[in-house]
Amino acid sequence: YVVGGYPRDLFLGKRSPDIDIVVLEDIKKFIEPIKKLGPVEFRLSEFMTAKFAFPDGRILDIARARRERYPRPAVLPEVEPAESIEEDLWRRDFSINAMAISLRKSNFGELIDPASGLEDLRRGTIRVLKEGSFRDDPTRAYRAIRYSLRFDFSYDPLTEREFDLARKYAGLLTFPRIENELRRGSTEERRAEFFHEVEARGLFPWEHRKASIEELRRLDKLLGERKEGDWVLFFALYLPESAGAREFVQNLPLERSEKKVLMDFLELREEKIETDPGEFHLKQGKRAEEALLVLAACRPGLRDFLLDYLRRKRNASPRIRPAELMEMGFSGREIGEILKKIEVLRLRGEIHTEEEERAFIRSLLNRESGS
Repeated sequence: YVVGGYPRDLFLGKRSPDIDIVVLEDIKKFIEPIKKLGPVEFRLSEFMTAKFAFPDGRILDIARARRERYPRPAVLPEVEPAESIEEDLWRRDFSINAMAISLRKSNFGELIDPASGLEDLRRGTIRVLKEGSFRDDPTRAYRAIRYSLRFDFSYDPLTEREFDLARKYAGLLTFPRIENELRRGSTEERRAEFFHEVEARGLFPWEHRKASIEELRRLDKLLGERKEGDWVLFFALYLPESAGAREFVQNLPLERSEKKVLMDFLELREEKIETDPGEFHLKQGKRAEEALLVLAACRPGLRDFLLDYLRRKRNASPRIRPAELMEMGFSGREIGEILKKIEVLRLRGEIHTEEEERAFIRSLLNRESGS
């Protein structure tokens, strides 16, 4: 059976790059035949699923039909094989994702829809399959927001009430599980609205700053192309303004580069920004450029200056080579200072060409010989 997002998107007239297959047998018998289809990356998981990634970007997931039991709120479920496709569908998050299309010879193309997901698609409704769904798995609340905004659907009354449970139990989720949902949300067309609703629903279960929808939309516009990695820039807008913000970031289980962006933004947020591009550059050092975009989003008065600085910086690198300066007799320390001065003058628009760089260096030599 093809399940989940593929049938949903098929009925919505949308293309789905990922295909999820559920079988009622051991998935291992399907692995070798699929590998023979061509070059493919393969991974088998503990949850009775196999993932195939094809060179053209398509993803095929094959899973054994299963049922789930949540021993405690917000923990990963215990799984065991299910006896029927219907049993597998009833464990899913929303009715619109609980449809299956048969690939069996006996009833090929038949829709299996025990939760009336097709009717909810037609009505434009996001509906959980049972009471307590968001207590079992609060990440479903983030997904509900994502689907609601993507398809412009509304929540049914039970799902609306479930957000109270999500708010209560989101703090029990590990940070990587929340991060995963924020990453997915950052690729959505309405990602500014996604982050805004996540915060409004109480799904940032830690001390945080409230980011306005205007700030989020400005950041979305500044970033342009939507990438999963953008999540950390939207997340930066919510960093607490208390004295413990740095410690909060240091304790997050993030990549070093992601922590650097957040720490750089915290420093920028606290500084008095010097709007001379040269002086600003000297203070900027090796800070991440992405942090400047976040600052531009939350400080619109600095937007034009910061964007102009980033534009100038692309052409600020000196054209003259350090080896030439060494041949002129400058020491290593002097060479570093000269190159930095040239960068500053380029940023200020006082030097534009390599010849102007050489003229500046000759003026330094003349000054030294004169003294």
